[in-house]
Formats: sequence, structure tokens, C-alpha cells
Amino acid sequence: MAKDGWEFWRLTRVEGSTVDWLAATRPEARALVDQRKVWTLIPNRSTFLANWFVTEDHHRASDFVWTHENIDIVEARQVAVEMPNVSADDLKRMMSPTAELTLEQIDRYPVEKLLGKRVANILSDRRVRPY
Repeated sequence: MAKDGWEFWRLTRVEGSTVDWLAATRPEARALVDQRKVWTLIPNRSTFLANWFVTEDHHRASDFVWTHENIDIVEARQVAVEMPNVSADDLKRMMSPTAELTLEQIDRYPVEKLLGKRVANILSDRRVRPY
């Protein structure tokens, strides 16, 4: 069951087996652009950030980069704490959209709002004490 209209996705490379992204969508959002957007977890910032290249992949008809597996919030919480930090290159790419979203549409949501305080605290502790 989606939490407050959010659906969660585990994204794995089509030719791989490791999880690249934990993503969230809002299919029931008011604005059409928000219905299409995909936000991805940035663990080292404890935030979900609108991700134009994952959004683009999510809505492709073929030639997907990732397998998009719909998961429940319990599994999303588990995946979140296991996600590696996002590379500086990927973060820079996300903040410089070339398709799908404009710069103004690159918004963010705190992890606490989507996954709860426990997950937010775990990610925060991880920033302070990297493993």
C-alpha cells in the first residue's frame, strides 16, 4: 500500500544485479508533471531528489536502463539503509537536467517524510560515521 500517495521502486540495471536507485513516484499527484516525476534517494543528504534521467527511463516504451520493481514501504525502508551514497557525477547530472524536467522542477522531499524518522536517523548517523 502506498504511503500518502507515494509508490516505491527498486531500480536495478537491466544487465546487473545490484540496486542502483531507490525511487519514489506520486501517481495521484495534482500536477501532471508530479505524476510523471521519479524522485531518487540521495542517502548522504537524507533526501529524495527529482531525477530527470530516471524519470525518462521510467516512462520509456523500450530500451530501459533499469528494471523498475514496485516494492512496499517496508521493503523500501530496508533498501534505503543499504543504498550506497550517490556519486558526485550522478548528483551533478541530476542537478543539470537536459530532458524530461526543467531546473525548477527538480524538487526534493526529506527521507523522514517518505520513509519515517527511523530511516532518516540511520542515514544521518551514517553521514556522521561512514562505514
